[in-house]
Amino acid sequence: MEKNKAEAANFNLVSIYNAEKRYKLDNDTNQYFACGSPCNITTLNNNLSTYINDNNFTYSIVLDAAEGFKATARRAGGNLCDGREMTITGTNSEVTKGCSVW
Repeated sequence: MEKNKAEAANFNLVSIYNAEKRYKLDNDTNQYFACGSPCNITTLNNNLSTYINDNNFTYSIVLDAAEGFKATARRAGGNLCDGREMTITGTNSEVTKGCSVW
C-alpha cells in the first residue's frame, strides 16, 4: 500500500516538473511558480494547470537559485514513512525518495 501511494506522489512530482517548465516559458517574468509549505493543492492546480488530488502527501515548491525550483512531496498520515520526503528539482527530472519502501 505504501509503495502505491508513493508511486502516485512520484507521478505528481513529475507532473509538477513538466508544468513548471511550461509555466516558466509562458510567464512574462521568465520565473518558476513557487507555492508555500504546504502548498494549497487548488492553488497549485490552478497556477500550473495540473490535476493533483492527493491526501497522502503534502506538496511545496520553493525557488532555488542553483536549480530553478525544488518541489517536495512530504508523506502525511502514514505509519512507515510519515514525514519522509521525495523531491524533484528544475535541473533534474529524477525523483529523489527519502524512504526505503518507496
